[in-house]
Amino acid sequence: MPETMLGRVVRFSRVLHREGVEVNAGNLIDLCKSFEHIDLQHRVDFYSAARATLVSRYDDLEVFDRVFNAFWASPLISEDMTLTDTDVGGDPDMDVQAEVSESVDATDMQEEVDGDGESEEVGYSADEALMQKDLAAMSDREIEQARKVIHEIVNIIANRRSRRRVPEKGGRELDFRRTWRRNALLGKDAVQLSMKRRRIKKTKLMLLCDVSGSMDCYSKFLIRFIYALKREIRDVEVGVFSTRMTPISRLLKTKGIEESLLEVAEKVHDWAGGTDIGGCLREFNDQFARDMLHSRSVMIIVSDGWDRGEPELMRQEMARLRKRVHKLLWLNPLLGTPGYQPLCLGMKTALPYLDYFLPAHNVESLIELAKTLRSVWK
Repeated sequence: MPETMLGRVVRFSRVLHREGVEVNAGNLIDLCKSFEHIDLQHRVDFYSAARATLVSRYDDLEVFDRVFNAFWASPLISEDMTLTDTDVGGDPDMDVQAEVSESVDATDMQEEVDGDGESEEVGYSADEALMQKDLAAMSDREIEQARKVIHEIVNIIANRRSRRRVPEKGGRELDFRRTWRRNALLGKDAVQLSMKRRRIKKTKLMLLCDVSGSMDCYSKFLIRFIYALKREIRDVEVGVFSTRMTPISRLLKTKGIEESLLEVAEKVHDWAGGTDIGGCLREFNDQFARDMLHSRSVMIIVSDGWDRGEPELMRQEMARLRKRVHKLLWLNPLLGTPGYQPLCLGMKTALPYLDYFLPAHNVESLIELAKTLRSVWK
């Protein structure tokens, strides 16, 4: 039996309650009454009504926006969905949606309300099949669709809001301290309001991407993801490796992605060749780490772990690298394969030095990366 709109609203209220928003039966009744006065096919109307009736504290607004964008990613109402039915069916996807809502902030819906209204879709609107399809099997058309989702992921990583506030004339919050100081000498009748907003925290990343033969079907797509990061985040350093380490940060600064990929392929003579992870890490530690890393850097290595070099050398260089950075992440496309175990020698050697070991085989795994990076910079 298809789920009713009332059933989805009830489940939505439960997820809000789980996230700490105080929602009661009275709030739900008010929201349902508002359906008589709004068009449920219009996403912004529904969002505004839900926000006005279900949220009673200012501190809950950000949580509400996050949960709303994650929960209502699909169309609000379908043709066979009614408001009079009272049957509420269970949904196995509820826990998944709730899990996404716990850690990933989607685009601020208020910006859409205040904007020109050209698009009502926010958050991750790509269909489930695209999200879970292996990157190596994507067609050119699917890659183009995935780019849009990647852009949203990058914005989440690049524009995480800090708890700290900074002064801004057009800010949404009143800065009481500044207002008090500015008006202290102006007499009791003078009031000049100072506003503030939450500061954007820019991330600091170092990415090393394996471009050996075993990674060829993934590396070009992942470099596109890295390219998008580089365009949005100022403090990002990028290198590629196979049998040698090659920094490519400069190549990603000014040119388009296609030109950059061609130039990278021309400069990296060992593209799609063998793999010497330990030797490449030694080259990085000796020649580049001092200028590209500091104690608060987050290092991401993208590789399947297949290595033809000496395990002891890799062990030594991983230990050196771990001491230089704040967190060390390893993305492995093979980790998304059912039944995969890190049995190859290179991967087994690296595992003890990692803070996070994550898959990188589809768009959904890149969303998980965004969630992890947000937790790293808390």
